[in-house]
Amino acid sequence: MPESLPLPDPTFQRVCGQVDTSSGDILGFLSRLVRFPTPTQNPADKNYPAAIRACHAFLSEALQAMGFTLDTWLARPMSFPEHPVLVGTLKGSGGGRSMALNGHVDVVPAGDESTWKHKPWGGETIDDRLWGRGACDMKGGVAAMIQAVRVIRDCGLRLKGDVYVHIVSDEEVVGFGSRECAERAPRPDFVLVTEPTRLNVLPVEGGLEHVRIEIEGREEHAGRRYASIYPRETDPGHGVNAVEKGLKIVQALQDLERNWALSKSHPLLPAGFNTLLPGLFMSGPGGGRDGQLNMITNPGTTPNYCAIEYNIWYYPQETLDEIRRDVEGYVHALSQYDPWLKAHPPRFTWGLRNISFPPANTDPDHEVVNSLLASLQRLGCASQITGFNAASDLAWYAARGIPGAIFGPGDLACAHSPDEFVPVSDMRNATKAIALALLSWCGYEG
Repeated sequence: MPESLPLPDPTFQRVCGQVDTSSGDILGFLSRLVRFPTPTQNPADKNYPAAIRACHAFLSEALQAMGFTLDTWLARPMSFPEHPVLVGTLKGSGGGRSMALNGHVDVVPAGDESTWKHKPWGGETIDDRLWGRGACDMKGGVAAMIQAVRVIRDCGLRLKGDVYVHIVSDEEVVGFGSRECAERAPRPDFVLVTEPTRLNVLPVEGGLEHVRIEIEGREEHAGRRYASIYPRETDPGHGVNAVEKGLKIVQALQDLERNWALSKSHPLLPAGFNTLLPGLFMSGPGGGRDGQLNMITNPGTTPNYCAIEYNIWYYPQETLDEIRRDVEGYVHALSQYDPWLKAHPPRFTWGLRNISFPPANTDPDHEVVNSLLASLQRLGCASQITGFNAASDLAWYAARGIPGAIFGPGDLACAHSPDEFVPVSDMRNATKAIALALLSWCGYEG
């Protein structure tokens, strides 16, 4: 494999000058993307199919005009009947390494549009910011990565390695688009996921798992509550409160969470990042299945069913198998000291609703990571190498052993909120950095 070398100053200046000259086109491209209303979290949205088809056609036309060949398909369906996937391939002249650029064009709903000062689907540029739903998360990143390739072409340069563009439309519903890209598209040597990072470079992200724990109890009239607290030999039968058994498990897993925080860490993620969040607690009489009660009455009956759903973050160097052993082992150990739980062990369901993201753990000293950081510093950006404390589609490439990083314009803090925006300066600098990273990694001629 060829090694990356610092780009000569004339090439660096040539690319940066072309981005500055093309700034209006770059912002215009992003504005057009924002004007496609493509929220994917409301199955009743009848406007989505037409909007996503139009967005898909716009991107397809743009990539074809740049010389990409296209492969498209519909991802495994989720809430909506169609989630198109777009994979573009731009063949290099040969002898270079390849890179995939990944992004999603679906967004979260705009919500109450009266709370917006700027039109959510307007794509307006005001006060050096481009406003609108998805401008930050993450149509800004999609625009920057596509325009970076166009800038290279407009500079009269040709990449030696192949470039792949992976655009999906189901990320906000935890869909299958990027998973399928990683599985069926040509395997790249590196992938860049252009989520908003404030122009920081993020080569690692933790694993994310959702799990449900179900606990069985025994129903009984509330008037016999005393019998479960003060049992008598002459009256051995009594109810078993699944809520109280569930609370024991919650308390035990709080202890495990503290033990994790004290015993594990990662240099690029916050201390104590590995957490066990009990986010949903459902219980009551009548029994249950899949986290739902079969009957909801009132507190007059000892509940015989409890379901607790957890959000679990774990470190990049860990595996899901290790996490499962820890959690299930801790609950099992607790159960040995409770006669009821020992005889009726809690049940676990992992990967609830397809929330099972493997971690990504690219070497922070990887060539592309260093190339991005060096270019950003050369541009005067206060960028740094850090970790992503959420989940992204980088996970699906990492699961297949493909190194990658997350890098893009905008701040995740303004995503999913009214008056979402991306700074104009971020769009310029992200486009420059991606173009320079492609040249450095893939090699070029011209």
